[in-house]
Amino acid sequence: MVGTLKMDQTVLQNLSACLSHDPNTRMAAELRAKELQRLQPDYAQYLTQIAVGPNFPPSERQLAAVSLKNYVDTHWSRKADDKFVGPEPPTEVKAAVKSMILPGIKDSNKRIRVLIAYVVSRIAHFDWPESWPDLFDSLLADIRGGNADHVHGAMRVLAEFVRDDLTDQHFPYFAPALLPELHRIFGTEDSYSPRDRARALGMFRDFADIAYMVSDEHPEVIRNYVEPLLPTWMESFKKTLANINTTPESLPVKHEVLRTLCKLVKQFPKPMSQYTLQFLEPVWNHLVALQTQYRDERVTPADELHETVDVDSDGEVLGFESLLYSLLEYVQLVARKKGLRHMFTVPISGTQGPKQAGDFLRHLIGVVLTYLQITAEMEETWTNDMNQFIQDDEEEAMSYNVRIAVEELILALVESFPIETLQALSQAVQSQFQESTKTRENGNKAWWKVHEACLLALGRLNGELIDHIRSQRLTFDLEGLFNHVVLSDMKCIEHPFLQGRALWFSSQFAEVLPSHLVSQYMGAAVEALGPNITSAAVKVSALKALRGFCFQVDATQLVPFQAPIIEGILQLSESASEEALALLLETLGTVAKVNEEVTARYESMISRLVLNVWVRGAEDFLLTEIIVDLFNVLAANKSMAVPFQEHMVPAVRDVLRLENVEKMPWAVATALTLMTALIKHIPEPFPPVYTNQVFPDLIRMLLVVDDHSILQNGQDTVKELVQRDVAGIARWTDGQKTGLDYVIQFIAKLLHPSQSESASIFVGDLVTRLIQKGGNELTPVLPELLTAVARRLQAAKTSSFIQQLVMVFAHLILNHPETVIDFLSQLDLNGKNGLELIIELWCEHFGDFQGFYSIKVSALAMSKLLLSGDTRLQALQVKGDEIVVSNKIITRSMTRQRPAQYSVIPFPAKAIKLLLVELQHQTESQMGRVSRRGIPDDEEETTEGVDSDEDWEDVDPIQSDDFLADLLSKGGVVDVDATDYEGADEELWSNPIYQMDLKAYLAEFFQTSARENTHGFLQLCDRFLNEAEKERLRGIVG
Repeated sequence: MVGTLKMDQTVLQNLSACLSHDPNTRMAAELRAKELQRLQPDYAQYLTQIAVGPNFPPSERQLAAVSLKNYVDTHWSRKADDKFVGPEPPTEVKAAVKSMILPGIKDSNKRIRVLIAYVVSRIAHFDWPESWPDLFDSLLADIRGGNADHVHGAMRVLAEFVRDDLTDQHFPYFAPALLPELHRIFGTEDSYSPRDRARALGMFRDFADIAYMVSDEHPEVIRNYVEPLLPTWMESFKKTLANINTTPESLPVKHEVLRTLCKLVKQFPKPMSQYTLQFLEPVWNHLVALQTQYRDERVTPADELHETVDVDSDGEVLGFESLLYSLLEYVQLVARKKGLRHMFTVPISGTQGPKQAGDFLRHLIGVVLTYLQITAEMEETWTNDMNQFIQDDEEEAMSYNVRIAVEELILALVESFPIETLQALSQAVQSQFQESTKTRENGNKAWWKVHEACLLALGRLNGELIDHIRSQRLTFDLEGLFNHVVLSDMKCIEHPFLQGRALWFSSQFAEVLPSHLVSQYMGAAVEALGPNITSAAVKVSALKALRGFCFQVDATQLVPFQAPIIEGILQLSESASEEALALLLETLGTVAKVNEEVTARYESMISRLVLNVWVRGAEDFLLTEIIVDLFNVLAANKSMAVPFQEHMVPAVRDVLRLENVEKMPWAVATALTLMTALIKHIPEPFPPVYTNQVFPDLIRMLLVVDDHSILQNGQDTVKELVQRDVAGIARWTDGQKTGLDYVIQFIAKLLHPSQSESASIFVGDLVTRLIQKGGNELTPVLPELLTAVARRLQAAKTSSFIQQLVMVFAHLILNHPETVIDFLSQLDLNGKNGLELIIELWCEHFGDFQGFYSIKVSALAMSKLLLSGDTRLQALQVKGDEIVVSNKIITRSMTRQRPAQYSVIPFPAKAIKLLLVELQHQTESQMGRVSRRGIPDDEEETTEGVDSDEDWEDVDPIQSDDFLADLLSKGGVVDVDATDYEGADEELWSNPIYQMDLKAYLAEFFQTSARENTHGFLQLCDRFLNEAEKERLRGIVG
């Protein structure tokens, strides 16, 4: 306290000091404010007194309100969780604040009203209704009172509260009282500002959101609160949209009307079905009416005309682009309604089946092409910031604008009406090209924007256009377009964005162009990379064009251009911006695959570029991903393997140092991925540098790090080393342990219960590969290894991790099911039989397994168990079908209260059920249908540390020489990589299991089992399959 001043004066003076221009005074006052928060229990009371007191200076009042807002967030209640700082004010101080603060939401100063309203909503978040029961009645009285300031303040509170705190329990209390008032405010144009009316509508939309979210558990909410209100609200919406003259004052309301309509149509399609078509006409009228304004103000504004962005106090941008977003979205929603297809398509005259574009669809495409044009703001931004141009011009742009909204609409129309939309588009672009020719002759400098928009629309739909032209379902003069438009636009150097678009467009249709034209257009794109073209926009577009050509053109056509493309990329990379560099490297990765010998000529320069970019952009995730992709392409190039390895191994190895883990873990994780690629692709003979120099540093680092990304990538690297030279690893020693000992120690770390499942996610692959390649070297530790895998499975939570560990045993079962059954049946896991554990988890997660090869191994191994007829398997009981106790729809809350119950059935019956489902998935996959196979439920990973020992001294494995000899003998496990090493992918593709037709195998399996009644197959099916499964089986066995 300062002298004898009263506390209210102390607080006021400190607020004034916080506003001082002198930084020292201001800093001291801010520290004093924190001290008052901590030491003065009634500090909030004095802040409230100043904030709501009309006689205090306005600046101090605003600062007091801001300070109070921050105080409430950090001190008001321990319910604030991570924000709470404390101390919490006494109950009597809270009561005093609440009794004083409500008049502040009626203050004549709008800024004060808004700030106080936020404070009230935050206090209500903690105290309503238990400690502030009369708050809602007080706010409702303000709304009903009619005073504009009072309504504004009360609605600001309620808007925050409804959005953040209203629940289904509050709904019956709030809705009947508040919703009629919201409609009254929205419908009273003369008494309330457009912002207040828009806010009332926004609150109605929030109520609708809540109704939608609780409708699963409370379906009566829609019937009681949504459906009765729709007629009055819809009538008001029609009235609002009837006037197509859109002024700045009407924008907020129209914007909210369209947003609400879109939300209602999506959330309540059935109640809204009678209104959906009624609003299409006013929506269309607005799209037509706003064309001229958009063209004049955005596409070709007068000189010195700059848009002023109107943002309301909630941060909502209120420019008419926001209105256009909702108008375009509404048309999208209507286009997806099957009952409204007649609005877009009409039957071809004299036919009943085929349809053609209706008048509305043709006019719609013509109108939206206006909104697809480059605006003056875009042109200026892209010219000054090529990074932004690259981002905005991608098909999946990060930003959003009207141009992107139009692209989305056109794509949605093509999805719903493919031929009809393409018909409408082809007619529209022809008309637009003709019109732009006239405007160009009349001196209109913006004629090129029409061309660019049309080429963009057609280019985005290149696949659909080509398919329908080839099938003769669409007539489109593509040759005339290239001869009369594209070639001319490609030479239009005064308009670089059009020139670039023409280059890009040519690549999109390269597969249907004559080879001489392809060469001509590729030559133009290559030339654009050179010094004669200075526009960055053209160079960027040329890169995208060349990338497109590489995907669509035969390699023989590309080879003559490969060297100049690489040279152009290398030259541009010297001064490229971040986004441009990413595009350059992506293009280089594509071009480098055309001809390995040509690429090899530039190995030295490319290697330098890759290393420089990687070092500079190690923290850039997207750039690093591109580098990794390019690195894999280069590492796989046999024509430059040796020099590339000589350049890269020392550089990558230098990053893989323990001291770098703390400084730049992201770089270490990436270095592991790069090293894996080097190990994977180096041709035989395998260089000893990897085993004698890379491996020791790598394994020492992996044994001590905890970073998940490093551990994940490290498992892959060690697996590749094991694949390439497990004998060398076994021979290497540091004088105390061999390399194989260290690999086992690393696996022990990954399998320890305290280790995160995320960090150990690839350990199963590593163990499987070690067993496959280890041979007799692994004999002493194999039982411990498999026991550790089984023990870790006992505590595993996530399906992906369970799959990794189960697959270790599945691979072994393929050749020696009896041996694995013997081992597991003798294994005791804290009182749980090992065989029982593996089978239970396998059956429970069988349908969640992912990966083309893993699914085949899993199904094949399970069928082997079924064919074994082992009595120990037949005696196992596992979870069967869910027991349905009621036909009533079960909500999530009901499921939590009454967990599902399941029958218990023998494992062979469960295996039959699972393999039947797998056969169905395989059938659907071959028919081109989307299957949910391999999509696991969300699971929560938990890790529980038991102790920190990462070895297996306490393990009591089964000692069996026969077991070891059986599994480690030649052919003991299916070796995914049994052939001479040419790259893991090639080996996997040539593996018999990978090539196996799982559908045919399972069908034959069921047919044979039924015909021979293998191990009581028919009795099992008769007793345990449900009717649908029996019907499916009958269809298989005939």
